Amino acid sequence: MQHYLAIDIGGTSIKYGVVQTDGTLLSNDHVPTPKTWKSFLEQIDAIVNNTQAAGPIQGIAFSAPGAVDSSTGLIHGVTALPYIHEQPFLEPFQDQYDLPVTVLNDANAAALAEGWTGAAASLKRYATVVIGTGVGGAFIDSNEVMVGSHFHGGEYGYWILDPNAPHPDGTWSKVGATAVLVKRCSDRLGLPLTGKDVFDLQSDSRIHEELENFYRWNAIGLYNLQFGLDPERILIGGGISRRPEVRDGIKRHLDALTDSFGTFRIDVETCAHFNEANLIGAVRFHLLTN
Repeated sequence: MQHYLAIDIGGTSIKYGVVQTDGTLLSNDHVPTPKTWKSFLEQIDAIVNNTQAAGPIQGIAFSAPGAVDSSTGLIHGVTALPYIHEQPFLEPFQDQYDLPVTVLNDANAAALAEGWTGAAASLKRYATVVIGTGVGGAFIDSNEVMVGSHFHGGEYGYWILDPNAPHPDGTWSKVGATAVLVKRCSDRLGLPLTGKDVFDLQSDSRIHEELENFYRWNAIGLYNLQFGLDPERILIGGGISRRPEVRDGIKRHLDALTDSFGTFRIDVETCAHFNEANLIGAVRFHLLTN
């Protein structure tokens, strides 16, 4: 079975591992993300050399932040790593290693992982919504990622959910993100809380109210997503989605919205892959395009 090196570029760390052609992640490690392009190239070189010393690889698959044009290798937009932007990203690696190299947006990679060996493995058309510092995700149709004309497909966080709030305060990222929930709960109690604290204190009426608002805003977002793109299933990701009450709370509000029409229940589940998703999905994209 062939092996591929997957590299997930993050703002604070670079994760990497070897993935088989059946989607099995054989290894998983990480190093701090360098501060300059030169140091970045040196770090990737060390990762590639160490991996090849352990066994042959048939390609290199990158997962990266930003508005990634996978066809040209250019990364547009704004991220915490300005040095990866607006330059030929793939060429240095293709020239040095004589291997096929691909790059895909990290949220899109995570979504492809779910369709390969995760919670959407039996589905043709599905969406992922990642709830964290902001809200993002992807839409997949027959293994094709909806990238969009400006590489902003799946940027659900920009959707306006509350038109009464001054822009951009009414966007999904501003009303339905985990970071917003934690801040609002902290403000209500006058204490600096963590996400864990919020759920530990959910019996408090003030925290309960904020959680219900959080569930409802996300249900509204998923409702709009369902009737805009009509996926077979919507998968919720992000660290907060590991808590079953989050999925259940959102589904409860979502059912109340759809019951008004009595058409069908929207299928919502939790992502199966979490920290490993970007690595697995990057290789899935590599195999689909080579």
